[in-house]
Amino acid sequence: MPTTVIPADVRLAAKRGFVRTLYQGYAGTLSTGISATAILAIINGEVDLTTALVTAAVVLIGPPVAGLASYFNISSKGIPDAYQDDIEVMPEPPAV
Repeated sequence: MPTTVIPADVRLAAKRGFVRTLYQGYAGTLSTGISATAILAIINGEVDLTTALVTAAVVLIGPPVAGLASYFNISSKGIPDAYQDDIEVMPEPPAV
């Protein structure tokens, strides 16, 4: 008889949380972090290459770390209310 530490539904919600947080992190980072001005500043030598590489590494590593935090949070605390599949059905308005 197999026993699992984390139930399958919690594991699935944790995976969804990881993917969602990862995508949101990259969407926010890439939409605000990369600009033509920054690229031109690096090409023209106005920015130290080491600083640019460290910044790029942080930008690339940040979202997966946030995704892992989400995964572990959901795995340890259970499925958040926002991920529950309970849908409240609104009654139809009366016909006029």
